Amino acid sequence: KKAHWSSIPKTLAISWVGNLVGAVIFALLVHYCDMNTGATAELAKKVAYKKCSKDFVKTFVKGVGCNWLVCMAVFLCGQAQDMAG
Repeated sequence: KKAHWSSIPKTLAISWVGNLVGAVIFALLVHYCDMNTGATAELAKKVAYKKCSKDFVKTFVKGVGCNWLVCMAVFLCGQAQDMAG
């Protein structure tokens, strides 16, 4: 059974809302466990600054490349006939 084009926005919206809910729950967990203070907070700020200050196009291309490698790993794992591949 094929999906209809009209279901794409609904699927993307559900995915976006699910990701938002997961991110909020994770943020609340981090806050509840006091993991956002001291050295942990400083490291998080440093990592966030480095990730946000890079060139968008270069970062986007790196993300596409990483996603491609992960997809290839999953595909090849599924194609393997035995433990050695």
